[in-house]
Amino acid sequence: MEAPFTTHSWDGITGAIYAGYGNSEFFWIALCYLCVLVAVILGWRHEKHAYEAAKKAGH
Repeated sequence: MEAPFTTHSWDGITGAIYAGYGNSEFFWIALCYLCVLVAVILGWRHEKHAYEAAKKAGH
């Protein structure tokens, strides 16, 4: 994967270098959002289960 500039030293680089250079950025962002959504759902289910277990135990 090549960088979007032609110079071979840091002296010739001016301006911002966009980290999302390429066409697969949307896929990775969507995958990250999906992972966050799965983590939230699983965490919610775990907390619900733990709350119900503590409630039954009388704590």
